[in-house]
Amino acid sequence: MNGDDGRALVLPPSVRWAGRLGLAEGLVGFGTGVAMIVRDLQGVDTPGLNGVATGIWFLFFGGVVALAGWFLSQGRRWGRGPVAMLQLFLVLVSVFMFSSGNIQAGIPTALVGIVGLGLLFNHDAVDWSAQRHLR
Repeated sequence: MNGDDGRALVLPPSVRWAGRLGLAEGLVGFGTGVAMIVRDLQGVDTPGLNGVATGIWFLFFGGVVALAGWFLSQGRRWGRGPVAMLQLFLVLVSVFMFSSGNIQAGIPTALVGIVGLGLLFNHDAVDWSAQRHLR
């Protein structure tokens, strides 16, 4: 693909890494959904949680983010939005973790979200995205 000035658009490494991160996060979410459904069907009781319904939610959204991450890592038009939204969500969840005293989980959650946002919103990534959407 060519930019407005005739040069080929080159996928920045940060966007490729953001896509890989989104793919990994989506696969973790998908796997969590499978585990929740299996546990519920095996009769493992988790008070206040419907394992099948919550597992289906994780399957759907994990699958969407995994697909978005794959598309983003390949430089395709679709994918940046869902991956960016997940990173924002992770940062917000980490704030909740910190406020509830769960700092040992909040730190890695915040770091992953912040790194993901940095990969998606640095100068090269924003220029690449803008050029992709000008067509």
